[in-house]
Amino acid sequence: MFARSFSKTKLYISITRENYLKMVIARIKEAFKKMREQKEQEQVDEQKLESYRQSEEMKKAEQIKKEADRLAHLKQYKHAIDEYKKALEAFPYDPKEASFRKPADFFFKLFYNMAASYSYMNLFKDSIQHFDSALNIEGIEAEKKVKALMGKGNSYFLARQILNIDENLYKTQIEQDFEIDEKTMESLKKLDEKKGLLNLAHECFSNAVEADRNHADAWYKKGHMEFLMNQVKDAMLSFDNVLMLDKAFSNKEKIELFDDIKREKGIEVKYSDFDSKARFKAKTGHLVKSNGEMIIANFLFDNGLVFQYDVAVAWAENDDFKAAFFIPKLDLYLEHFKYDRIKDYQKLMKWKMKQYDKHKKKMVYTNSQDEKHLEEVLKMKLKPYIVL
Repeated sequence: MFARSFSKTKLYISITRENYLKMVIARIKEAFKKMREQKEQEQVDEQKLESYRQSEEMKKAEQIKKEADRLAHLKQYKHAIDEYKKALEAFPYDPKEASFRKPADFFFKLFYNMAASYSYMNLFKDSIQHFDSALNIEGIEAEKKVKALMGKGNSYFLARQILNIDENLYKTQIEQDFEIDEKTMESLKKLDEKKGLLNLAHECFSNAVEADRNHADAWYKKGHMEFLMNQVKDAMLSFDNVLMLDKAFSNKEKIELFDDIKREKGIEVKYSDFDSKARFKAKTGHLVKSNGEMIIANFLFDNGLVFQYDVAVAWAENDDFKAAFFIPKLDLYLEHFKYDRIKDYQKLMKWKMKQYDKHKKKMVYTNSQDEKHLEEVLKMKLKPYIVL
């Protein structure tokens, strides 16, 4: 009895195992079948794609686009845009067609170049709209996505610079051949008030970083926006990522904090690279980097103390070391540490102060807490050296 039962159990296991193997084989066959079908579909798509490429409409559109690209290269942006529009008329945008690789590449380049041309003309609303059109093309490669996000972010940033809402904010070098009408200025102001143009630019650069974590320029732009928004800790982290990816990365925007971080990491900063964009104009005509430095410069001028600003020194260990202020009459250096409350920035402060101490140079400094009563603090700090 027991033997018969065991025999039945063994037979059942054998049948179950056989069924399992059949199921596995069936699934493998199904997987191969799907792979074959997918390959066949890809071949069909390729054939369709070739038909698109061979179409008269596509050929005509590509020829027009080439002429538009040439005009854009020659800075004839208005005429270039007219030609890009003609290219779209010759081969209208269709999301179904844009799902194929080559038409998608054509439409991306066309929308991107149109967006760039609008941006050069300071027509940022149209520029951003066409960058969005480029980004909305299905299945574009990460590299193209990053390129469009960077362009869109730059448009928001340039729009914010042109607004120049705060009279103390610096102006950028922009194309001066295209004036902005009042209607455009009003729309930019409303957008800035509602969402913040710097915030929108930062969002674009952040998305670019997410799309490509190894894109040094995206990290740099992201850090630049954070620096301008006074998010110094975040800016420092972004700049750390830039230098981790590329120690020789050029400080295109001449951001003081970026060069400070390079020095702190022992990376050489060339004098030609360090010409920090100044935002504030002192009574002496010096362009300085912060409101605090402007107060200091005006204080020194009002008290008859001739000074040198952003001066390179030969005595420091680093050839690129620069002092904020030097007063020759007192043989005294003066620094202003605006971001002293941020823990990560304190390393830079200590590094700079150590240079003065090590080389036995007279130095006084002020910080963010002093800014409310900076003139009084300066009188107190300078008391050991001069009667004011």
